[in-house]
Amino acid sequence: MKLRLVNLRWLALGLCGLLAGRLHAAPLGTAFSYQGRLNEAGAPANGIYDVRFALWDAATNGTALGPALTNTALALTNGLFTAALDFGAGLFDGTARWLEIAVRTNGGAAFTTLAPRQPLARSPAPRRCASR
Repeated sequence: MKLRLVNLRWLALGLCGLLAGRLHAAPLGTAFSYQGRLNEAGAPANGIYDVRFALWDAATNGTALGPALTNTALALTNGLFTAALDFGAGLFDGTARWLEIAVRTNGGAAFTTLAPRQPLARSPAPRRCASR
């Protein structure tokens, strides 16, 4: 009986490895998630904000790439937020990119641009297969 459980365990781990290999081979697309933290007056922001994201080719000055994206009515709790961004194809060619972020209260008149721009870095997805 013990031998059968061990064999099933190794079979499950083998299948997990095969599936992970297939998932990594699939095209990734152009969308990604950005997670940030916003403070207002020295404390974590809470409430609904409009957040605008622009992609740049330099930390300062430089050229804006692609369209600016605005996420309206983004909920912030304890200053934390997550935004889905998709600047389209062809902008991520391996060269460095920076994200410029501007915020306003939901429906407010003017955006406030935050400084400095945030460098973008690759981050692999975590593997979820594990042995016990």
